[in-house]
Amino acid sequence: MRCTSASHKSPQQRAIFKFATGARFSRSAKTRGTLITVITGSIRSRRDRSYVQGRPRTARRPRHYEQSNRGLGRSDRLLAALEEPRLGSHLVAARRGFTHHGIYVGHGNVVHYKSAVGGLARGPVEEVSLARFSLGRAVWIRAHASPRFSGPEVACRARSRIGENRYRLLTNNCEHFCEWCVQDEQRSFQVENLLSLPRRLTRVGGATTPPLPEFSGTL
Repeated sequence: MRCTSASHKSPQQRAIFKFATGARFSRSAKTRGTLITVITGSIRSRRDRSYVQGRPRTARRPRHYEQSNRGLGRSDRLLAALEEPRLGSHLVAARRGFTHHGIYVGHGNVVHYKSAVGGLARGPVEEVSLARFSLGRAVWIRAHASPRFSGPEVACRARSRIGENRYRLLTNNCEHFCEWCVQDEQRSFQVENLLSLPRRLTRVGGATTPPLPEFSGTL
């Protein structure tokens, strides 16, 4: 039975229609015209299948942050498009499995430890463009609660080490370099988290862990 309006129905049909309109609708049909089947206490309206359960069945779930964003701090702020960082800003760029660090020195340039294929090989400290530093990935600005030096001083300290080629993964990486520029302290939170992982795992298991060996500064 195809329904157009309640005014064209018999009194009995209008009574059924009025009773049924207060009931729920179930959307799911093939034709544009609404086909209404009157059942005791309900109306079933069938429309386009794409509205079943409120969204298309082919709709994709939203993507979550990838694991390449590990190493970011809670105070890190995403650099907006066309935003220029302040002089001496500590920049963090996401890589696959780690984060890369550099110091903004003005005029669209960043001083950092040069990274090579996959981040496994490193070169000397160099000054590059912000685009080359980020490699097309998102860039964050790391906020330091109480930096030891002003922005211009941080940029000057970063430039003073251009050409240095003493990269060490555990003792003198790109994050060590940036922390030295800002705080005058050689420190890498990524390395600290990595070295503390076995201790945390054994603590969860209820076992004790022997102290980790100290590194001499070379690999």
